[in-house]
Amino acid sequence: MACVFQIVGKKDSGKTTTILEVIKELKRKRKDLIIAVVKHSHHVIDDENKDTFKFKKEGADLVIFHSNDCALFFDCKDFDYLSLFPADIILIEGFKDLNLGDKFEIRSPEEAKEIAENISKKAEGCISYPNIEINGEKAQKSLLTFFLYTIMKKYGIKEIRIAD
Repeated sequence: MACVFQIVGKKDSGKTTTILEVIKELKRKRKDLIIAVVKHSHHVIDDENKDTFKFKKEGADLVIFHSNDCALFFDCKDFDYLSLFPADIILIEGFKDLNLGDKFEIRSPEEAKEIAENISKKAEGCISYPNIEINGEKAQKSLLTFFLYTIMKKYGIKEIRIAD
């Protein structure tokens, strides 16, 4: 499982700035890290007047909204998706009432740099990447191979063979 760090604080306290600093610092040291970010919001993503809402209401299990530059996946059932993230590091902004990982509370933007440094140091100590083989050869680290590994590990799958 990924290293999970949760940044909580009041509005405009520096949560986003802290996360940006952590990403910048970790990527500077290791460009191969896969970092995921979850941002909590009180705003509604999908209101009842939108087609994506109607698709879910009719029974679609997964809805993907795709624009010219981005895709959003809608699956509004539960919060277990964290365990499926193909990431070395998961940074969570918000969800202050939940304990989702190492929690850091920020009170002012001036604390952002120091908290980001603390998170970066902790992250370096918990990152590990498994040896993954595909077709008998060591696989390069990528979002896809990490995603496959994460799903297989979560569900106890040791091997998949495709029979043509």
